Amino acid sequence: MKLSHLVLILYVLAALLGCSPWFQPQIDLSNLRADLAPSGLAWFGTDHLGRDVLLLTIQGCKVALFVGCLAATTSLLLGTIFGSVAGWKPGWVDAVLLWMSGSVAAIPNILLVLVLSWMLGGGYVGVFLAVGLVSWVSIYRLIRVETQRLRQAAFVQAACLTGASFPYIFWKHLLPNLRPILRTQFLLHFLYAIKAEVILSFLGIGMQGHLSWGTMIADAWAFDDLGQARWWTFSAATLAMATLILTLQKIASQERLA
Repeated sequence: MKLSHLVLILYVLAALLGCSPWFQPQIDLSNLRADLAPSGLAWFGTDHLGRDVLLLTIQGCKVALFVGCLAATTSLLLGTIFGSVAGWKPGWVDAVLLWMSGSVAAIPNILLVLVLSWMLGGGYVGVFLAVGLVSWVSIYRLIRVETQRLRQAAFVQAACLTGASFPYIFWKHLLPNLRPILRTQFLLHFLYAIKAEVILSFLGIGMQGHLSWGTMIADAWAFDDLGQARWWTFSAATLAMATLILTLQKIASQERLA
């Protein structure tokens, strides 16, 4: 097993632990627990509310993987459906979808994600829908071009001559040839969704009421942790995010070369 896959499995296990009631950080406002540096009492230290930073990081892992998976799946479904239909049906359908994709791509992605997340009220649903509804365009373009190419293939033309429907042809002939692209794009959009969620949560319009890496960084910034030499909350969130992003980038590059 490759190291990148092992690291990803560890993140998944951490996210599953975050769902357990035993791994919920408790607020303790006593001076004995607040702002403790990393030690045997708290391996990652505690924040200004006396919460264990290790448990906060695990909760952030749960949020990152959950939002990333849902957002990447949403963008993958939209991009695959729109791209395959546009590539298979040249004409007004292709023109409409091309106009839609161009309109979405004309607006900076992060700005559109910010607006949609705010309109949808933040939270899990708001964040993953905002990211998914914005980031499907690149997948759509790839699938559209690949579908146009596969439409001219002999095995697809033979299926058309037998009277097979488009859903059947897509499932039996197009999808198996599109899977390598879809796997790579899922990982890349998973990565993008994680970064977008952290940015949204840091700005206060993302995972409101939920613990995430973005809210950890926002709290550390608001209470001037770095200025007061309380580096552990900020460091735990940023290192956890950076490690996951580098891991996903490594796996995506391996998928491209496969």
